[in-house]
Amino acid sequence: MAKPAPTSVSNLATLRSNLAPALRPLRARLEILGRWRRRLRYFRDGIEGIAMELRCAIDCVPILREYGASVGEGCTITGPLHIMNADRDFSRLHIGDRVYIGTDFLIDLADTVSIGDDCSLGMRSSLITSFDVGEGPLKARRPRRQGPIRIEAGTYIGTAATVLHGVTIGAEATIGAHCLVNRDVPAGATYVSPLAKPFERA
Repeated sequence: MAKPAPTSVSNLATLRSNLAPALRPLRARLEILGRWRRRLRYFRDGIEGIAMELRCAIDCVPILREYGASVGEGCTITGPLHIMNADRDFSRLHIGDRVYIGTDFLIDLADTVSIGDDCSLGMRSSLITSFDVGEGPLKARRPRRQGPIRIEAGTYIGTAATVLHGVTIGAEATIGAHCLVNRDVPAGATYVSPLAKPFERA
């Protein structure tokens, strides 16, 4: 049987891998241009403009460091990354070594967020450091609250989990997918959300 002809995408991939070594110096120069472009965007739009840059970045680590976040060595933080409520920079964000943060992750920086070494945080999860209903009629009954989030070393957080303000998750804890964490989690504990059940008609 004849082999299928390679697609244009595979041809492009081959060309890219062949040219990559020669293009590395050009890539470094483009990164310098990218930094200057981000500075202009910061001047125009403030930290919100840089937060928008994180939403289309492949590797978010250099941008986070560039704008004040403490990010350790060996981290993988893939975009889009959503950061809300940063003040003038990302200095409230502290990330240890060898941390993995999946794509489409949301971090609310109204207060401090600390992530210890060797943590793995699943895609589409959220760290929410504030609660604010806005200026509507609920404001008197539901006043604004905020607090830091601390995730200690070796913790795993599954896909689409949400950690609320003031919570500390102890070292080497496991948080299952889709969990809502609104209180402290002891070190080594495992928290999971309810599993789907078959629907039974009455």
